[in-house]
Amino acid sequence: MVVEASPGQSRRAGNGPDFLIVGAQRAGTTWLHRVLRQHPSLWLAPVKELHYFDKLNTTRTCLDPKERRRLGLRRLMSFDPWEFRFWFGKRDDEWYARLFEDAQRKGFIAGEVTPAYAILGEDIFRRIKSMKQDVKLIFIMRDPLDRAWSAVNNAWRKGQVDGAFTAAKAIARARSSGTSARSAYTNTMQTLETIFAPSQLHYCFFDDLRDRPQGLVTEILSFLGVTPGEVSTYLPAKAVNSAAGSKPVPLEFQRELAKDYLPMVTEMCGRFDGAPQKWRVRYETLLNGATDFFHKADRGSKGRR
Repeated sequence: MVVEASPGQSRRAGNGPDFLIVGAQRAGTTWLHRVLRQHPSLWLAPVKELHYFDKLNTTRTCLDPKERRRLGLRRLMSFDPWEFRFWFGKRDDEWYARLFEDAQRKGFIAGEVTPAYAILGEDIFRRIKSMKQDVKLIFIMRDPLDRAWSAVNNAWRKGQVDGAFTAAKAIARARSSGTSARSAYTNTMQTLETIFAPSQLHYCFFDDLRDRPQGLVTEILSFLGVTPGEVSTYLPAKAVNSAAGSKPVPLEFQRELAKDYLPMVTEMCGRFDGAPQKWRVRYETLLNGATDFFHKADRGSKGRR
């Protein structure tokens, strides 16, 4: 039976979040953060991506150059105790757990979203479980070819890649350890399943976020143990084109990445219906010499970042 935890109803607080969305990067986690914050029984950290477990050597968030760029005058001038604790508090497990305690004491189910957690090692996930034995984890996956292309485009927009944009450079960037690890979904699932019980894990797909967002959100809310309610009221009024801001995907890039990811996607097809089955058909079509029919068909569809 799904029971809604209402604000004001006492719940056991402490030792960290009740749930984590651990990735994948460029797979709709920003959209999920915005939508789930609308539910009256959930509390999500005001800052998306707390980057605690992937940056354990950082002593204070404000001292990390990448994180400091996110601080801004608006957050400084908010005088919000949570914001000050997050940006300026001394980071350790107790500090992290306290970020969620106030919300938990008020009866909320509290969580955070950091896609970088998808590539954490077993030792860090064991640390997470030792803090909160019954923590739940959500992992949303996107066609790994499209996820890699989105990551490559994002790196170019941020000036992280030098020189002119070429298919060869894009392929090299997609095959770099940092980018490819974030598309290695079976590795992430294997790590999670080594440590957490099946009841603590929820897998879902960007394709469903794009094509059936209400159904996807309903399933996530049920997994978290809250009554979904009127899910349509939590969704944005306007969808965002998943290809917005991206260059057209070169056929050479698609075929090379299809070659890389077909074995993994084929393995995923052994346990999932739906999205991975479509990915496999797309890759096989590309490798058989066909043009990218599937990407062209999808380019005009609406999706979420």
